[in-house]
Amino acid sequence: MESGNGAVTLRLYGALRQAACDRDVTLTAGAKTVGDALAEFAALKGQRVAELIFDRTGKVWGSLILLVNDEPADLGEASPVSSGDVISILMPLAGG
Repeated sequence: MESGNGAVTLRLYGALRQAACDRDVTLTAGAKTVGDALAEFAALKGQRVAELIFDRTGKVWGSLILLVNDEPADLGEASPVSSGDVISILMPLAGG
């Protein structure tokens, strides 16, 4: 598969799933990296979702766990993605 030429699916967990009102979101703009996909997703779903993904400087929160096809995204948001890939976004849980 060629990078950036088709649909990428985001699989959401935790508060992000609730904020987006969806478990899976398919993006079709041809994201080339995890960062591209996250930016497209945030623009699609709005401010609340964007705040859960990006800090005030626009960087992806370091506490998020990003997986591409169930493998750690070694380069984080710069990790390349291809058509048909699934990006899982896991958020840390806290409580007491």
